[in-house]
Amino acid sequence: MPLAHRSAPHRHPAKKHPAKKKVVTTVAAASLLAAAFAPLSIAPAHAELPPAGPVDPANGYPLWYSDGTVRLQFCYTAELGCLSTQPNPGPASYPDNFPEEAFWFAAEASGGNLRLYEAALEGAHVNGAVVPGEQMGFARLRFRVENLVIGSQYTITHPYGVNTYTAVDDGRGAGEISQTVDSGLCTPTATVACDWDGVGRAFLGSYGVGTTATFLRQVNPPVGTLGNPNVASAVTGAPSGNNFVRVDGPNAGGTGVNTLTVSTFAVQGVISDTTDGAPAMPDMAAANDTGRSTTDNITSATTPTFTGSATDGSTVELLVDGVPAGSAVAAGGTYSIVPTTALAQGRRTITARIANPAFPADPAAPQFLASGGLAITVDTTAAPITMGTGPSNPTLDTTPTFNFSSTESGTSFDCQLLPTNNLWETGCLTGKTYDAQQDGIYTFNVRSVDTAGNVSTPTSYVWRIGQGTPASATAAEQKDMTGDGNPDLVSRSSDGKLWLYPGTSAGRLGTRFNIGSGGWNSMSALMMPGDFDGDGNSDLIARATDGVLWLYPGAGGSGGLLARKQIGTGWNSMSALVAPGDFNGDNRVDLLARDSAGTLWLYPGNGSGRFGTRGIAGASGWNAMSQLAGVGTFDTGGTADMVARDSTGRLWLYPGTGTGKFGTRKLIGSSGWNAMSGLNGPGAFDAGASMDLMARDSKGTLWLYPGNGSGGLGTRVQIGASGWSTMMIAP
Repeated sequence: MPLAHRSAPHRHPAKKHPAKKKVVTTVAAASLLAAAFAPLSIAPAHAELPPAGPVDPANGYPLWYSDGTVRLQFCYTAELGCLSTQPNPGPASYPDNFPEEAFWFAAEASGGNLRLYEAALEGAHVNGAVVPGEQMGFARLRFRVENLVIGSQYTITHPYGVNTYTAVDDGRGAGEISQTVDSGLCTPTATVACDWDGVGRAFLGSYGVGTTATFLRQVNPPVGTLGNPNVASAVTGAPSGNNFVRVDGPNAGGTGVNTLTVSTFAVQGVISDTTDGAPAMPDMAAANDTGRSTTDNITSATTPTFTGSATDGSTVELLVDGVPAGSAVAAGGTYSIVPTTALAQGRRTITARIANPAFPADPAAPQFLASGGLAITVDTTAAPITMGTGPSNPTLDTTPTFNFSSTESGTSFDCQLLPTNNLWETGCLTGKTYDAQQDGIYTFNVRSVDTAGNVSTPTSYVWRIGQGTPASATAAEQKDMTGDGNPDLVSRSSDGKLWLYPGTSAGRLGTRFNIGSGGWNSMSALMMPGDFDGDGNSDLIARATDGVLWLYPGAGGSGGLLARKQIGTGWNSMSALVAPGDFNGDNRVDLLARDSAGTLWLYPGNGSGRFGTRGIAGASGWNAMSQLAGVGTFDTGGTADMVARDSTGRLWLYPGTGTGKFGTRKLIGSSGWNAMSGLNGPGAFDAGASMDLMARDSKGTLWLYPGNGSGGLGTRVQIGASGWSTMMIAP
């Protein structure tokens, strides 16, 4: 059984602590401390390798420990204001005038029922007496809380984690917590020296996997230190983000007060001035640190910039996991290097080195002088989303609740409810309940945001509130004018009347009815974009012969149209208009337009009946296509796609990327499509769930080409007899 040292009272000129009890560190205690000290996802990852400096031959302890931002020396002399000093005045000497214990770092807080909180990195001797060869070290957490309720549970939130304990009888009828947890304990044997690196890892984290902590420091500490060990003050730099100690539980803050918070600490940490000529540990540029803070060294960039200081004029080489990955000459005492190859995903260690001027003249000298290692995490993949419970479809519940989760820790979620809550709401935790909604068809969207800042493609659920046919995902493809969950067709006859042909969900058209009595011959283009203004009803967009673009809001269940609104001018310069649905992945329906030069433009909808700033969806060359049509999610992806017919009669699928661009096109019709005078993407028009294609041939016959769900077409079915040649169909 390893022996823990006998810990003498700290020597504070201005205060006294209760004598420390002798504690035997068990495996359970060590694992508890490892959990307590486990750095959180927001912990700064500025850490250098190794965490401990060389062992001082004068006393057998490491000269310093580093958290990657500062090196702290082993503090044992009175003139430095250490917590522990040598027994006698005069110069320190080992072992004759040397303390039984000393600290590289110690932070203590007390107040109210909190008698003592301590986090420390400590060196001592196995049996208390100063005996050469018995040098040992450990990381320590200590909790002393009194005047509690016996048997009650208390949660202690502190700079280095969260611990939970049950109060026990203090022998006087009151409850107390008196816990000391040591970890990283290294005790020498006759043949094995202390693992001093292990002592540092117990406190500062495992650099090998990129998790690190930092030393707590007082705000405005005395020069050359992290703080004053005799005067408590506010602190900063807690790796957990908790620059305080909070005790939660019955009467923690006094009778009837269940929370006690202490925010001032006495801190010992004397900064070491040791140097070895090596370049400073690399630091990732803040612009590339895409995590929850600009110091957590989590990035979605695969070639981030690293900077640091080095001897002016020296050639600094950057290494990724020990492999050279670029170099630069230090100018003005600093270097900046971008890796020459993309970094692989996962934990990476970044170091810098220069050639050692003493080598090879001194073969015993190291060939390189290396920095400490910066532990980073490269993550370019968004966190997956698992949908949990949600409302039935249809439902009479007007206050829908959704639950969702991700297997990736640290993930946050954004939520959106269309059409009533168009803006993305951050911080949805793992569930969301909305206030009362009216009857209608709704789409709930949730997207994940991981600790690297990657945002996932939204996961959606479409359902109906109120009586009626269950809504389906096809409703979100924005072709349903009557709100019954089935895609419809809008067409203008030669006499200028506008007709609605309701879909039947079986791949057929129902009896048409008039939704525009006349005057529609003044329109040179019609489009069914879906819910363009965010009111939950599918709309119609029409371009007049004078180039004015009009929005005709849908009236919902009646299939009719409301008063029109002008949304653009000058659209005569566009030779083709396409309603693709949501093309850029923001869950708002968009518009694609080809200009006379053959450039395809994306006009993103803003969800309220207007356009955002346009961008190029496809560079020049689109004039080679004689017909364009939006077809929704036509392949196995989750993004809106488009089909295009070229001048030779071939039909191509252009898959959307979900970011306003196209992926690699795919041939889905080898020839003969020149016989078709019109193409239309109606959504999932037949009984299947896949998106389909409509086409009108030269005889005026209307055909349905069922999609197969993987970007191909099934056997066509006639859904309209001759006579459709006189109709202008809204694509």
